[in-house]
Amino acid sequence: MDTKVNRVRVVESRPRDHVRNLSVHVGDVIGVGHRNQQFPEMRWCTPERGHSGWMAESYFEYTSPTEAVVKRDYDASQLTVFEDEQLDVVDEVGDWLLCRNDRGIQGWVPRRILEDVSPGDS
Repeated sequence: MDTKVNRVRVVESRPRDHVRNLSVHVGDVIGVGHRNQQFPEMRWCTPERGHSGWMAESYFEYTSPTEAVVKRDYDASQLTVFEDEQLDVVDEVGDWLLCRNDRGIQGWVPRRILEDVSPGDS
């Protein structure tokens, strides 16, 4: 992760928007489709089993123009968050942060509804 932020605060409550999500593991082979217009770091991916979905391009390595091998476990699940909740930042891809709440639940949250927490604010 490129940023020094370890903890963020939610400034706007937001439910996750999908129930079934793309979930793949290291070594899985995926089909790679079109690029997301709004989030260009994301590609539409289809695993051999499971649900298709958006995946960060940094999580896989191309073996052909339309196929890749997953190099890091990836789950596209978003996290339901509540205003003023504080979260640990696990990873960052473009405008999305992979966060973990205090209950140990992890998921993606859009950066626009988060603010950095100063070390003394935790």
